[in-house]
Formats: sequence, C-alpha cells, structure tokens
Amino acid sequence: MNRLKSALIWLALPLMVAAWLLFGSPAMEPEAPPEAEGDKVPRYSLKGVEWTRLNQQGQRDFTATAESADYYDDESARYEQLKVNVLGISKTPWNLTSPNGEAPPHERRISMHGPVNVEGAWPDGEPVTLQMAQLWVDPDKRQLQTNEGVQFESTSRKGKSKGLQADWEKQTVQLLGDVRMEYVPKPQSR
Repeated sequence: MNRLKSALIWLALPLMVAAWLLFGSPAMEPEAPPEAEGDKVPRYSLKGVEWTRLNQQGQRDFTATAESADYYDDESARYEQLKVNVLGISKTPWNLTSPNGEAPPHERRISMHGPVNVEGAWPDGEPVTLQMAQLWVDPDKRQLQTNEGVQFESTSRKGKSKGLQADWEKQTVQLLGDVRMEYVPKPQSR
C-alpha cells in the first residue's frame, strides 16, 4: 500500500509540474494584444515588417520597413518606426523616416508623421536633407506630397517652403509656396 502511494505521488508530481508549465507559468503567457484606439481593435499585428514593390519591368520601385504594423478591418493600417526608400530625382534613393505612419481605409498611400526626415539629392547630385511634420507617400502615383512646412539643407543651399510635391517617376521636385532659399557660393578654384 505504501509502495502504491509512493508510486502515485511520483507519477502525480511530473503531471502537476507539466500542468503548471502549460497553464500557470508567466513565461508561457501570450503577449498582450495591442491597445485599441477608441473602439478600433487591429485584425493583425505584425513585428519587423519589410515589403518591396516592383515596377512593371520587375525592378525595385519602393521598399519599406516598420518596427510594427497594425492592420484593421476597414483596410487601414498604423505603423511604428517607418522607413521608406524611393528612387530619387537624381536616380539616387531617397530615404524617408518617421516615428509613425498610417494608411487610410481603402487606400494604398501612406501618411508619415512626426517628424519626417528625408535624405536625398538635388538634381545635380548634391546631397540634401529635408524635414517636415507630415508627408504622403503614394506608391501608385509614385509621388511624395505635403502641404506642411518643409525645411531643407545641403552644402550649397538651405531654406524652407510651404509644401512639397515630388514625382519619383518623372524625377521632379516642386517647392509649393512661400519658398525662402539661401545659396552658399562654391569656392572658385584658382
């Protein structure tokens, strides 16, 4: 009888440990779902997101990464730590970064916000940096657009404008209004 009791205890002990590991261990608890904004709960939450868009010739047209992405039933999305690369006006990639981004319901364009930093090049190839509060990225139209204030700086010029429109297919950039620019003359060689 004592042997039977002892054997049952030794059999029950591993079962209790296994049950605790499966159902009671804090290390085995699933990650908490993302917090909903208002009554909006994401359908999917992804970490370490990377995507590439190819043009009709199969060449890379647009790449992006996000630390996290939440996708909703209305086909909208929210992104954290968003990085986008598009072909720039001098055939040099433009690198766009922002802490947040979102895609409106039923749209493919992305709104980057808060602050948006852009590294690219002027048509002559000179590197330029731009900063703005918000920027729309439209991969279907291959355009970047903002109506917000834009500050830009490079070796030979710096300035600001109210708004920007860039087309990476046509390789053009337009500063939309109230443009203020300072030119720094390049030293002449003797």
